[in-house]
Amino acid sequence: MSEIANDSAAAGSKRDRTILLAGLITYGVGQSLLYIIFLPLGLELGMAAWQIGTVISISNLAILFSAPAWGKTSDSWGRRTVFVVGMVGYGIGYGALAIGIEAGLAGVMLGLPLFMGLVAARLVYGVFAGAAQPAAQAYMADTTDESSRAQAMAMIAAAGGLGTIIGPIFAGFLAKVDPLFPMYAAAVIGLLAAAWAQFRLVEPAKHAESKPSEGTYRVFKIIFPYLLGWFVVFFVFTAIQMIAGFMIGNQLGVTDTDDQIAIIRNAFMFMAIITVVMQVVVMQKFKMQPRLLLRAAFIIFGLVLLILPTAVTTLQLYVVFVGMGFAVSLAMPSLTAAASLSLGRQDQGIGAGLLAAAPTFRMVLGPLSMGFLYELSPVLSVQMCAGMVILTGIYFWFVNVPLTDLSKVSVKADKAAQSAN
Repeated sequence: MSEIANDSAAAGSKRDRTILLAGLITYGVGQSLLYIIFLPLGLELGMAAWQIGTVISISNLAILFSAPAWGKTSDSWGRRTVFVVGMVGYGIGYGALAIGIEAGLAGVMLGLPLFMGLVAARLVYGVFAGAAQPAAQAYMADTTDESSRAQAMAMIAAAGGLGTIIGPIFAGFLAKVDPLFPMYAAAVIGLLAAAWAQFRLVEPAKHAESKPSEGTYRVFKIIFPYLLGWFVVFFVFTAIQMIAGFMIGNQLGVTDTDDQIAIIRNAFMFMAIITVVMQVVVMQKFKMQPRLLLRAAFIIFGLVLLILPTAVTTLQLYVVFVGMGFAVSLAMPSLTAAASLSLGRQDQGIGAGLLAAAPTFRMVLGPLSMGFLYELSPVLSVQMCAGMVILTGIYFWFVNVPLTDLSKVSVKADKAAQSAN
C-alpha cells in the first residue's frame, strides 16, 4: 500500500512531464508532415483540393467523437493507459497513411480506391490517436494546482509547437532518403513513445475525495466559451495553412514540388519557433492572466491574416506565419487553463476530452470548407477567417474568464530559487 502511495506521490515529476511532452511533440511532428509532405504529394497524385482537404479532415471527424469519450475513459482506466492507447493509434494510423500514399505513387491504387484507402487510414488514426491529448491534459491538471495551471498548459501547447519545429527539420533530412521516409519514421517514433509511457510514466493518484462528475453536458455548458475559442482559432489556423499551401503556386508563382515543400517547411518552422519561445520562455517568466491574453490574441490573429492576400514574396508569407504563431501561442494555453480553472477535479477528464474535440471539429470543417471557398475566391476565404477570429476576440471581452492568484506563482518561484541556492 505504501508503495502505491509513493508512486502516486511521484506522479508529475520532471520525468513524467518529459514523457508526456515527448509524445505530444511526436504528435505535432505528424501534424506538420501532413502539410509539408502529404499536400504536395497529393497534388502529384492528381487529387483535387477537396479530396486533399477531406483526407486531412476526416481523422479530425473521428477525433471529434472519440476525444470526449477517451477523456472520460481516462477517469476510470487511468491517464497513462489512455495516453498509451493514443500513441499506439498514432503510430499505426500514420504508418497506414504512408503505405497508402506509397501505393498511389507506385500506381498500385489510383483514383477512387486510393482516395478511399487514405480516408480509411485517417479514420483509424483519428479514433485512437484522439486519446493522447485529453489524457496528457488531464494528467497535467491532476498534478498541478490552480496557481501553476496556466504555465503547465503552456508547456502542453508548446509541445505541439516543438513538433512543428522538428517536423520540417525531420522532413528535410529524412526526405533525402525517400519523400515518405519521414512519415514512416514518425510512425515508429510514436510507437516508441507509447512503450516509454507504458513502462515509465507514473499514474497520478485518483481524487477519491472528489464527487463523481455529473455528466458531459454540464461540463460542456461551463466551458463553452473556451470550446468556442478552440474551434475558431484552429478552424482558421488549419484553413490558412491549407490556403497558404495553394497560394505558393498561385500567388507566389512557385510550381516546383520540391520548392513548394521547402517553402511550406520554412513557414511552419518560423511559426513554430515564435510559438515555442513565447510558451516556453516568455509565458513561463511573465505570468499573465488568461483573461487578458484571450481578449488580445484573437484580435491580433485576425489583423495578421489580413496581410496574407497581399503577400507576393516568400518573406511576406513567412511574416504572416510568424504573426500567426505569436497569436496562437497566447490563445492556446489561455483557453485550456481558463477551462481547467472553471472545473473541479472530478471534471478534468471530461473537460480535457471536450477541449481536445473542439479544435478537431474545426479541423474537419476548416480545410474542407476553405478548400471549396478558395477555388471560388482566395481573398474572400482569408477575409472570412480574419473576421471570425476578430469577432471571437471581441466576444471574450464579455466573458467572465477566471482569474488566477499570480502572487502564489511568484512565491513558488522564489521558494524554488532558494532551494536551488
